[in-house]
Amino acid sequence: MSGKLVLVVDDDPDFVDAVQAVVEKGGYRVEVAYDGKEAMEKVAQAKPDCIILDVMMPVMNGIETAKALKADAATREIPIILLTAVAERVPSSKYSHRDVLETEAEDYIAKPVEPAVLLDRIKSWL
Repeated sequence: MSGKLVLVVDDDPDFVDAVQAVVEKGGYRVEVAYDGKEAMEKVAQAKPDCIILDVMMPVMNGIETAKALKADAATREIPIILLTAVAERVPSSKYSHRDVLETEAEDYIAKPVEPAVLLDRIKSWL
């Protein structure tokens, strides 16, 4: 294990389980959260080295979460990888590509993603 901690944030428990399995197989420790509010609490407690963040979530969406993390000096240096289906659903969702770009997240990956691609992106930011 590398000892690096990755926080996986998505409101779909099955998707979280799948991503967690991939990330752990890649040698990372994993914490999970199911919405942005829970993610903010986990970041304060666990201090992850990287965050994989969905955009479309209840309570506090990924855009709000990423903006809050990047606005805080204590968390702005944590790499955020947006992993989301927004690209495919822009016409039918309230989120736009511009919203995603304004988060200052380090990376963006459209769902679905190949496990090797996800691990490569995590590695590149750590």
